[in-house]
Amino acid sequence: MFDGNHNQLNAFEKGCAIVRWVKPTIIKMVGRDALDLLHRLTTKELLTVTPGTARRTVLTSNRGRVIDVFLVAHVSENTLLLISDSKDPTRTISGIDYFTIAEDSELKDLSESYARVSLIGPKTREVVASGLGINIDSDKVLNMDYHDSEVTFSSDTSRGVTWVDVVIRSPEVGLVSALLSAGAVETNSDNFELFRILHEIPGWDCEYGDHANPIEAGLYSLIDFDKGCYVGQEVIARLDTYEKVQRSVKVLESKSPLAKGAKLTSGSKLAGFVTSPSSLASLDGRYLSLALVRKAFCKTASVVDSQGISAVVR
Repeated sequence: MFDGNHNQLNAFEKGCAIVRWVKPTIIKMVGRDALDLLHRLTTKELLTVTPGTARRTVLTSNRGRVIDVFLVAHVSENTLLLISDSKDPTRTISGIDYFTIAEDSELKDLSESYARVSLIGPKTREVVASGLGINIDSDKVLNMDYHDSEVTFSSDTSRGVTWVDVVIRSPEVGLVSALLSAGAVETNSDNFELFRILHEIPGWDCEYGDHANPIEAGLYSLIDFDKGCYVGQEVIARLDTYEKVQRSVKVLESKSPLAKGAKLTSGSKLAGFVTSPSSLASLDGRYLSLALVRKAFCKTASVVDSQGISAVVR
């Protein structure tokens, strides 16, 4: 049995898939000190994110746990858009505000009045060029007016796939229709989750969150270890230097769907827990999940149990 939608999954892998975010987190950050503040608070070097460029980074707590992961899109001088997969913009805003003292920086939540659409797949740039007549390079930001509505396109290469975030004032005034006419395919959340699991792309409140540090959550590439201090830096550096990270994100295969948050065991030992289960079966009838797995059980073909369901580490 194959539950995934062939057309949608093919768009992710070979074309251009459209993902609509039901509860987007879009935050406008303005001020002369805005970029410098984020540089000092988060894991990536951001001072070289000049107007017209973008970079994804991680905001962590003093304990080195993930508060949020967001794309910093430098839309114009002293104006940033923070684009996150989170459904809780208040957590991100509070995390930044807590460390904002005398800086010239102000945050405004645009989540209720703006829409976010992600375009994913190797033909994304081709579809955007055909449907909208614009070209977007890697890690670049482009602003345009579309039917009297300002639209921001932000390219993000951090997930290892072609990914462009589109932010537009609600409603999206026919922009998606133009992209569909150019060959894009609209997808649903279940097929997006299966694609995300297949490509081991960490998700908000799944692989990362207050329960995990960014290294074990699969966000290692979003950490610049030589950039200097940021919130949680000492904890994260110590975990990396002394190899103290005890878990890693892994793909599991099982004959039945697993449950999010379910414990993984091996005999009497705790092996980890399920973070992102897919409700869709693959071609061979197996179900895939992402899980935070303890190092001792991370070897390929390790067998673990989840509420009576046997699962194999890929």
